[in-house]
Amino acid sequence: MKNYLIKSLYHIKNKNWQVMDRSHEVDLHENYLQMHDISCASFDQYLQGNWELKFITGEFENISQAFEYTHWMISKYWHQGNCNILYTDPDTVCQKPTDIFNKFDKFMMFNYTEPRTFDQPNPYGCYFENFFNAGVRYFPATMDRKLWGLGNTLATKWDHSTYDTEQLILNAMLWRQKVTLEQVLHPEIAYQAPRLPVISQQAQDEWNGVAMSESHIVHVHGSRDSAVKLNLMKQIRESTK
Repeated sequence: MKNYLIKSLYHIKNKNWQVMDRSHEVDLHENYLQMHDISCASFDQYLQGNWELKFITGEFENISQAFEYTHWMISKYWHQGNCNILYTDPDTVCQKPTDIFNKFDKFMMFNYTEPRTFDQPNPYGCYFENFFNAGVRYFPATMDRKLWGLGNTLATKWDHSTYDTEQLILNAMLWRQKVTLEQVLHPEIAYQAPRLPVISQQAQDEWNGVAMSESHIVHVHGSRDSAVKLNLMKQIRESTK
């Protein structure tokens, strides 16, 4: 059984990321390069088990195309057979020994995104009372192969007009498993920090339902301001390595 940690980093020509215009972020790509390096170093230190890094990269006109490419590359690796895949975004930092491989038999995403629900019009007719974040996701060898049939069918009609398409497809896969919220919600594995450092640590902990210091992986949400979030990643890494 092979275990893969998949990381991705792309050069995106268009700085309008649909969720926000990032043209004012002069060092956007350089900031993400630094986040990626910090992230890789943290997982190299703390991700347990025997695993191999797979790095996906390239250049795309917009961020949506990069998300779609990531989807198809993960699907390709999984369908090669007999492997567990952990994917983590470049703006994630692993801060303590983390054992994920072979610990879950279903596809997992671990924690909410913000906002926690999704009720916007979309071409897939997907609406979610519990909307999970895609920054940390786990595709075990034991997951139902039919989930990829669903995900890939939706992906062939990728909606490039919105930032949300990737998370919509992955949430469709997650909840098709007919799992309960209690089965899939593990904020201690993937702590979300979308509003740090603007809000207090206590407030962000309350949103997650767990203290950041008790969590394994922190997703800083680099899309909220890459320079600010890079500094946050540096602080977390320096205090935990």
